[in-house]
Amino acid sequence: MPENMRATLRATTRAAAVKDPASAMLSSIFADLDEAMRKPAGELAKAYVLAPLRPLVGESGIIPPSRFRFSTEDLSKIWGWMGRDLAKDMVETAKKCKRPEKDPIWFDYRRQAGEALADAVHKADRVPKDMTALLKRFGSEGRTMLADAIVLLKNSEAIAAAMAQLPEKIEDFDDEVSLTVMRLHEDMHETNPEAALWVLLLTMGRLECPWQIFRVIKRIGRRDDDLVVQKTEIAAVGDAVLGDTGYFAARLKQPPQTLEEARACYLVFDRFVAFSTGMTAEFGIRKDGRWGRSLFGLRAEASTNVEKILAKVPLALDTGLPEPRRGRSGRVIPAQIPPEAAIDKAEGLLYFLGMCREHATAAAIASTQKRVADAAEKRMQEAGEMLVDLVASSEGQNRTAAQDGLEITARLMIAAGHGEAASLLRRRGVAATAA
Repeated sequence: MPENMRATLRATTRAAAVKDPASAMLSSIFADLDEAMRKPAGELAKAYVLAPLRPLVGESGIIPPSRFRFSTEDLSKIWGWMGRDLAKDMVETAKKCKRPEKDPIWFDYRRQAGEALADAVHKADRVPKDMTALLKRFGSEGRTMLADAIVLLKNSEAIAAAMAQLPEKIEDFDDEVSLTVMRLHEDMHETNPEAALWVLLLTMGRLECPWQIFRVIKRIGRRDDDLVVQKTEIAAVGDAVLGDTGYFAARLKQPPQTLEEARACYLVFDRFVAFSTGMTAEFGIRKDGRWGRSLFGLRAEASTNVEKILAKVPLALDTGLPEPRRGRSGRVIPAQIPPEAAIDKAEGLLYFLGMCREHATAAAIASTQKRVADAAEKRMQEAGEMLVDLVASSEGQNRTAAQDGLEITARLMIAAGHGEAASLLRRRGVAATAA
C-alpha cells in the first residue's frame, strides 16, 4: 500500500479508536506493523541521541559564541567514547531502535548518555591521569564543554518540554513572552536547577534581538541594573550577550577588499552597534561594574577597528580613482585606468564609509567619519570635473579612456552614497561627448 494511503488509514483508525474497540485494536496492529517495517536507526542513532546539542553545534569564530558550545568533532568524539567505553550497550541498543526521533524512548537514551558522561567526568576529576586523558581527547576547554553536554542530555526531556512553549524564532519579545520565559525558568529551577539556566540561554538563541534577554533577567533578579545580578548564576546570560558583542567587535579588524565584503563588514558593524546600545537600553550596566568595564572596552576596540578601516579610504582612492591632474599650463593630464581589484577595493571602502554615517555617533567615530567622507567626496567631485573636461577636449582612444574614467568615478560616488551627484556627472559626460 502506498505511504499516503497507509497514513490516511492510520489517521482514520486512530481517530475512531477512542470510541470503537475494534478500531483501537486495529490502530494498535497498525502501530506494530509500522515499527516492524521501519528500518533501525543505525548510524542515525548518533544524531538522535545527541539532538539536544544540535542547536549549539558550529565552528568557533564563525558564529557568535552564545550559539556555539560544540563542534561536529566534539560530537563525534563523544559518540565514539560512549560506543567504545562509556555506554556500549546503550549505543548498540539505540542503533537497533526502530522508533522515530520524536519518540519518548530517545529521551531515555539521552539520559543514559548524560549519566555515562557525568560518571566519566566525575572519575576524571578524582584521578589526575584520567583528567589528562580527557583534556588530551577534547582539548583544554573539554571539561567545560562536557559539563554543558551532560546537563543538556540528562535534562533533555524537561528542557524540550519548556522550549516547546516558545516560538522557534522570537521577533517580538513582548511582556507576554518575557513572562512566559520567566515562568519556565522558575518552574525548571524548582525541579531541575542545573537545567534552568539553559532555558534562558536557548531562549536567547531564538531572539531576533538577543540583548532583549535582559528583559527576563530584570524580572528574575527584580532589579534593573547589574549590581546584584552579575554575581549570580544568571550572570552567565549577560556574559553570553557580552561574548557576542565582543565577537562582532573583533570581526571588524579586517578591512573589506570588495563591495560584497564591505556589505558583510557593515552588517557586522551594524550588529555590533545593536548589541552595544541594546544592552544599555535594556538594562542598567554600571560603568564601574564587571559588565560595564567589558562593554566599554569592547566599544573602544570596535571604534579603533572601524577608524583603521576608514583610514584606508584615502589610500584606496590613490589607486582606485582615475584621478587626472592639471599641469603647470593648466592642461588636464589623464590618469591610467586603475586595475579592477583597486577599483573594487575603493568601491567597498567607500560603501562602508558612507554606511557608517548612520552609526557614527553611537560608535564614537563621528569626527573621523565626517573628515574622511568630506575629503573623499571632494576628491571624487574634482576628478569628475576634470574627466568631463577631458571628454570634451579629446577624441578617439583618449576620449574613450576619459569616458571609462568618468564611469568609474560615478560608480565610486554611488558606492559612497552620492547617487544624485553620480547621475549629474554621467549627464555632463554625455553632454561633453555630444558637444
